[in-house]
Amino acid sequence: MRVLHAFVIATVGMTAPAFAADMSGSDIKLFLAGNTVYLETTAASSAGQAGQVVIYWSADGTALYKTPSGTMMHGTWEVKGDTNCTAWKERPGTGCVRYDKTADGISVIDATSGTLRAKIVKAAAGNPEKLAP
Repeated sequence: MRVLHAFVIATVGMTAPAFAADMSGSDIKLFLAGNTVYLETTAASSAGQAGQVVIYWSADGTALYKTPSGTMMHGTWEVKGDTNCTAWKERPGTGCVRYDKTADGISVIDATSGTLRAKIVKAAAGNPEKLAP
């Protein structure tokens, strides 16, 4: 938990100049595996709607996504290169994303189009929301 806390502080609470730096594949795994991420999404998100979402990224490669409307999406995730690729059962074909760190936080960017999908608001160890399939 201390590692996640330190990583979140280092990536979200940066005081360096506002330049984007893609997270590496190993950074993405460390940041996501076994953790919950809270995001503010755009209409380009995996759920296709803007709002606040919660995603639990299980260390076993499964993921649970609570949409802004409260419905659940179920999927699998894997890191490919410096991207996170998730296959959602309820919304296939969403593709891969990269994570850009700036002084303002972490942006989730569509790896193909370059479109902003979401901004990470916070992260927490484990599955504190008790998201379940």
